[in-house]
Amino acid sequence: MAHRLALLPFFCSLSALVTAQSVNGSTPTFTLPSGYRTASFNASAQPTAFNRTDFSENALNELWNLVGPVATGPVTTTVEATPEPSAYSQPDANHFHGLVGSNHPELNDVKLPKGFKWGVSSSSYQIEGAAKDEGKGPSIWDLLAHRVPNQVLDNSTGDVVASHYWLYKQDLARLRGLGMPAFSPSFSWPRFLPFGHGPVNEAAVKHYDDVISEFVATGIRPAVTLFHWDTPLALFTEYGGWTDRRIVDDFFNYAKFVISRYDAYVDEWFTINEPQYCNWQYSYYPAGKYYPAPNGVTGGDKARFLCGHYTLLAHAKVAKWYHDEFKGRGRITFKNSGNYYEANSTSAGDEESRQRNFDFSIGWFGGPWTDGDYPDTLKDTLGDLLPELTQDEKDLIKGSCDFFAIDAYSSFMAYEIDGGAEACASNRSHPGFPECAGSTSLSPIGFPLGPAADPTMSWLYSAPSGIRKFLKHITTELFPSVPDIVVTEFGFSEPFEGQWTSIAPALWDLRRADYFQHYLDQILLSIHEDKVNVTGAWGWAIFDNFEWGQGSQVRFGLHAAPAFVLADEIAPNVPSPNASDRPTIPHSPAPPSPELSAHEPPSTDNDPVAAPAAPSTRPLAPKRRRGSQDSDDLSDPIERGRPSRPIKKRRRRTDGTMRLDSDASKRSHSPTQSYTNGSTRSPGPRSALGKIANGDSHRPESNGSYTSGSSVASVKALSSSFFGHDREEVTRILIQSLSDLGYSDAAGALVKESGYTLEGPTVAAFRNAVLNGDWAEAEELLFGTNSYHNGGGIHLDSAAGYGKTWTQSRSIAQSHRAEGLPLAEGANRDEMLFWLKQQKYLELLERRDLGKALMVLRQELTPLHQDVGRLHILSSLMMCPSADDLKLQAVWDGADGESRTLLLSELSKSISPSVMIPEHRLVGLLDEVKDGWISNCLYHNTADSPSLYIDHNCERDDFPMKTVLELKGHHDEVWYLKYSHDGTKLASTSKDKTIVIYETTTYKVLHQLDEHDSGVTHLAWSPDDTKIITCCAQQENSARIWDVKTGTCLRLISDFTYPCTTAAWAPSGTHVVIGSQDTKYGCCMWDLDGHLVHAFAPHHNDSVRVNDLAISADGSRLVVLLENKIHVYDFRSREKLCEWHFDDVKLTSVTISSDSRHMLVSMNKNRIRLIEIDTGREVQGYEGQIQENFIIRSTFGGADENFVVSGSEDGRVYIWRNNVNGLLVEALDAHEGCVNAVAWHPSDPRCFASAGDDGRVRVWRPR
Repeated sequence: MAHRLALLPFFCSLSALVTAQSVNGSTPTFTLPSGYRTASFNASAQPTAFNRTDFSENALNELWNLVGPVATGPVTTTVEATPEPSAYSQPDANHFHGLVGSNHPELNDVKLPKGFKWGVSSSSYQIEGAAKDEGKGPSIWDLLAHRVPNQVLDNSTGDVVASHYWLYKQDLARLRGLGMPAFSPSFSWPRFLPFGHGPVNEAAVKHYDDVISEFVATGIRPAVTLFHWDTPLALFTEYGGWTDRRIVDDFFNYAKFVISRYDAYVDEWFTINEPQYCNWQYSYYPAGKYYPAPNGVTGGDKARFLCGHYTLLAHAKVAKWYHDEFKGRGRITFKNSGNYYEANSTSAGDEESRQRNFDFSIGWFGGPWTDGDYPDTLKDTLGDLLPELTQDEKDLIKGSCDFFAIDAYSSFMAYEIDGGAEACASNRSHPGFPECAGSTSLSPIGFPLGPAADPTMSWLYSAPSGIRKFLKHITTELFPSVPDIVVTEFGFSEPFEGQWTSIAPALWDLRRADYFQHYLDQILLSIHEDKVNVTGAWGWAIFDNFEWGQGSQVRFGLHAAPAFVLADEIAPNVPSPNASDRPTIPHSPAPPSPELSAHEPPSTDNDPVAAPAAPSTRPLAPKRRRGSQDSDDLSDPIERGRPSRPIKKRRRRTDGTMRLDSDASKRSHSPTQSYTNGSTRSPGPRSALGKIANGDSHRPESNGSYTSGSSVASVKALSSSFFGHDREEVTRILIQSLSDLGYSDAAGALVKESGYTLEGPTVAAFRNAVLNGDWAEAEELLFGTNSYHNGGGIHLDSAAGYGKTWTQSRSIAQSHRAEGLPLAEGANRDEMLFWLKQQKYLELLERRDLGKALMVLRQELTPLHQDVGRLHILSSLMMCPSADDLKLQAVWDGADGESRTLLLSELSKSISPSVMIPEHRLVGLLDEVKDGWISNCLYHNTADSPSLYIDHNCERDDFPMKTVLELKGHHDEVWYLKYSHDGTKLASTSKDKTIVIYETTTYKVLHQLDEHDSGVTHLAWSPDDTKIITCCAQQENSARIWDVKTGTCLRLISDFTYPCTTAAWAPSGTHVVIGSQDTKYGCCMWDLDGHLVHAFAPHHNDSVRVNDLAISADGSRLVVLLENKIHVYDFRSREKLCEWHFDDVKLTSVTISSDSRHMLVSMNKNRIRLIEIDTGREVQGYEGQIQENFIIRSTFGGADENFVVSGSEDGRVYIWRNNVNGLLVEALDAHEGCVNAVAWHPSDPRCFASAGDDGRVRVWRPR
């Protein structure tokens, strides 16, 4: 015990020492243990490019983990060929239909020239299957099909497909049995090189050795494509795929290996299949979302033209090696994708559009036949979007093709787009940019150019004479140096073939037979009549296959191959009892009752041939190489046979909805619903006002007849005037309004007492026709019997066929039918008809009656020649796999929702108000009254709708005009301040090198950040208010990212040699854009680790010195202020859209409105301007403040951004109304010296703060 007591004084003194340290305010310190190091991590940041050195099985498994589980087919080993029949069944002219014959008897004795190569073709991913077998690495399409929602129309994959990998011997034996002399497959790059480079897969080499050996054994000649869009996924994760120059060497090494091994047996090599896919496929890959984008290129035109650039260089490098070094025995080229265009008229605009269509398709890759460079059209239009070729690269490209290969499927008419090509080409935000040329599958007289293919391939029409014209045009006009030309793909998807439940009806593919017969006729005529040196033709495809974005939906095959697997389906490794025309591949179980073609009867159980079952309940059917969002309707104006860009799936109005024209986007201040005249919420017939039948003193069906089946009561004589207003008009509006309010009985009583009715019988019948979806009767009632009666339309009745069904009305007297309803002044009849038929089309799609919907689109909507962009959107909706997806993509609630009510509301605006009062007329009048009140209320500062009981007026005393707090956190000029988005904090920056953050309940200081070495010019809050970024002047020239909660500096970005002036956060919160006066980093995007992601610049070699910048709230626009120019960028694609010049002023600050439409720009010479972002149109100017020598920042403020506020060099705060008048509201004495910035509280419109040269921050509220 004594020993323990002896230690007590020691512990007491130790305690006193610790207490003293605590009292003295010392901070605990922590040291890093030896042997450890620290780093910061951001899991949401994009990976950076790297050089792969790990080619292990673990690394390969990591790549496959990006794809997920892969299905295995029923065949997992090579199958020996089974005997083929000596003859195949074919149409029998005696029972009862013969073969499709030629239309050119003069060709009966004409033969193909000696040496002409012909056969069929396909590609590895589309037919091989065996997705993960024998060491194959994943391709980009393995990931797209498995991981990306809606990338493939029917959710199928290339996991199994035709199992050609295992059944190639059977397939080649069948070709030999059919007398087919040649086959053009593609080899799989990720099968040879699972990582795109590195070690070669031994199993792949053995497999393709065996394939080539089988070609030799069967006597079938191979023509091999080295790359058909199955880029190794590893190259995307490593450096970004075809948007990085490294892929040129990796492709070269792959091609060099394959050619060196097999050239002795291959006559023709195609390096690349259709490099034009960089446009309509590659540029829409979801880089950075479903797989990494290590080089920061995530799609759009930048990806499109980088992909095309490196594809062309990769081909050229291989071709040069093949001839100059390897001395190959065969010929080498790449396959172009293109279609023939003919000018729609002799106008110069149509001729120019024709040439632009050629330039942006095959001309883009025409360098081998010219000087090696891109066409001037592309260079003039694209500017810095088009990578520049060096002279060495041009020399490499020139002459790199031994013959011209063209995949020519169809033809189009080219026409000038609205506004002309020049206006489009100078505006990167134009929807037609960069092609700026229209095309259509309609002839100048409005008739389709030929029979249509399957509806999901809406760009494909059979136009045989076009191929002949195209072959001549290529070899005599576009590229006269071409020695010979080969049609390397042509084929046709039989309409609705994927929907048949038995094989028998699919065997009668008359349109496909017609297509091949007449295309071959035209190729013969081209050779013998036009003397074009056509040396080959390859039909697409050997059998049904995976058709990229359309999956298994479309059938191009000369053979049926029905084994398709869905991305979320269990591997089909259990044999099915269903028979197959390829007996080595058992089918998946048959689906229940797939939907049949609208114009064919369902097959019966007595079909002589067993049905090849489909793997899902979705109709099966397409080829071609577009994603499910792509659709080239015959009315699409900006097209080259396939769309230049998919429809965003696609291009909609800026408000994100697909409304009808004339739809008022402005909502009422009153809490109303979208009800029709005399309506309740039900979309069906209206019970109460359905009885109020009579109506209009200005028409023969005049006031008075009947209500509820009885005579309208006699009305005592009243003045026709009601306090200066027309009594009838007021009464009818009241009847409508009572019905809108739900007081139908009161509306009926007013009808009875007044003798006035809301509408006549024709209007009532028209309303019921629209609300009941009787579109034939609705059109007839609206326009009369004879209007637009030019062949009828597609009936909604499922029992009806495709005949003329828009005939006589079934319920309205002939006298009413003949006349139609009078239209309002300026109404567009075609537009109204378009609205009706659009609703009809959408309802057919909702029913999944795709055949009739397509007929409506082609025969009824397109001939109206209305908004072609909207037609493009409607066309793309054919690709929706379900009614729910249709509603989502169209922003449309279906036939049972409010869509018919909305349609009626829109139509009513174009009908004479004397017959049909515009919908909710009283609401519209009240809204105008309130808008007038608000506009004339100088101090209006509330988001609440004004009361109708009294005239509205906001009192001046309720407006923030008094300083209630003076914050003294700085000791020098305060340059900027900003509230957090939630309004709970206020941050200010100062010349004194500090940032002060206040909480806004008591405005107590939370943090004083003092790590900057120079004055702090600007700050910006992150979207979630957890961070701020601050910008620093000379000499530090840096930006810092801070944690708001702790006040610690998270990142210093110090790459600048000149001051940082401004910064803004991307909406995602994962990147910042910093503006500076730096010549190298003037306007750049950085991640939160301080890594440069992207540099914005007008030209490659130009620098930008940024005064201010802002990103719109919706994340669509970046506005950058230079000294006397404004640059506007599409922030998502990073493309510069427009540039506005201001020669006589210096620009100092910019703020973007909350609706992302307008920018508020401050400039010297005492000017502030409100400007439309996308057009540069000045909307309003604000005058009074002084700004000559210093940076003064203006901003929006108040409820609904009703005000514009700015500091001034005279020490005042100026406030204006943000309306058409731009009236000055107040000029408040605020600070000594300049007022540099003002910030309005985001959640309390009665409060704002100002910052001045006196080192003070003042908080303002009402007196």
